[in-house]
Amino acid sequence: MKKAGLRGLLWMVFISELQAENESTEEKFIKEGETLNVNCPFSTEKYSYSQKAWQKLIDGRKPVTLALTKSTSGDPSQVREGRYFLEDIPSEAILHVQMTNLQVEDSGLYRCVIYYLSKEPDVLSPLFHLVVIKDPLSTAASDKNHTWKLQISTFPPTTTRAQGTLVDRPRTVTKLPPKSTADLSSPGFGVNITNVTDVTRVSVTSIIIIVLCGVLSKSLVFTVLLAVTQRSFGP
Repeated sequence: MKKAGLRGLLWMVFISELQAENESTEEKFIKEGETLNVNCPFSTEKYSYSQKAWQKLIDGRKPVTLALTKSTSGDPSQVREGRYFLEDIPSEAILHVQMTNLQVEDSGLYRCVIYYLSKEPDVLSPLFHLVVIKDPLSTAASDKNHTWKLQISTFPPTTTRAQGTLVDRPRTVTKLPPKSTADLSSPGFGVNITNVTDVTRVSVTSIIIIVLCGVLSKSLVFTVLLAVTQRSFGP
């Protein structure tokens, strides 16, 4: 706790010294995911042919150069380094800076400088104190999704056990008694299968009677013809 308090105090002193050097600090409050746009004015007489840079100030460390212009011709120039974009416009004496897709971790102090290889940079006023605010809607949605996933992962598997019980339980199947062949009938004829034998017997008896009648009829005709013949040739 003592180290954290001392570190915070040193950071406040560091900011105060920078503010005193640059006279002013401009605060920027921007939501997470949005874009920062700032303009840094400079003297055309002194810095039209100089390289410009966008730096982040970190407590206790050397400033970090995030983007640096390349041209020193005095003509307008642009450079893009990842999420950082610089546009040097000497005719308007402005260095335009853009930071895209801001995150909470981007919060901090930033500055525009005239960059030199062999000496300390000239700081252009003002300093920019960037505060990136987390979107409350996205935070609520993230918390809701996390809660929903947690509920799914901890849901008791009662349904699975119930299904297993139903599958393993022996099933009782009620079989219908087999129908007697006497109850089966040929469709469209109305004749029971059990009556086929009786029908066959009736048919055979009829055939025998018809044959006997035929034989008797032939014998009778033969007898009549024989009698007529005898009478015709008799004395």
